[in-house]
Amino acid sequence: MDDDENRVRLAKDGPPAGATAAPAPQGRVDEAIVSGAAYAALALLGAAFGVVGSFAQNWTAGPVPVASIVLVALVFAMVRLAGYGMGGRLGATVPAAAWVIVAFLMSVRRAEGDLVVPGTVAGYVFIVGGMVAAVAGVMLVPASRAPGEWLLRGAPRTRD
Repeated sequence: MDDDENRVRLAKDGPPAGATAAPAPQGRVDEAIVSGAAYAALALLGAAFGVVGSFAQNWTAGPVPVASIVLVALVFAMVRLAGYGMGGRLGATVPAAAWVIVAFLMSVRRAEGDLVVPGTVAGYVFIVGGMVAAVAGVMLVPASRAPGEWLLRGAPRTRD
């Protein structure tokens, strides 16, 4: 009972005047910085792939949009490998979201009338196919936690 009273007092009044806050464990801070940098790098990868793909998607072999088809397969591979490398769906979602944002921005007509991804078969294969590939890639990455863990507050699942 005394321990509960101390917790309530600390929550209301804060720590005693002479007490110092416990330092954060260095390992957890380093891990957070590295994880944040990895997610930022994945976002840059997705955005860069969206820019390069937007300019390259219109290459065709006759009526077949070969470049768009290859780019859609590469979007799927990028998203799937990012999720596998980061160990969860968030790792797959970050480059997929960056790619979708950039690809859509490149397909919007500017005030001057210019656009990078035109409304052609190659453009539609690149945009729609890339979105389907990105969603499929995210969904095929195994979740980092067991289903229902957020509700049950269980320990995270480890990969074997």
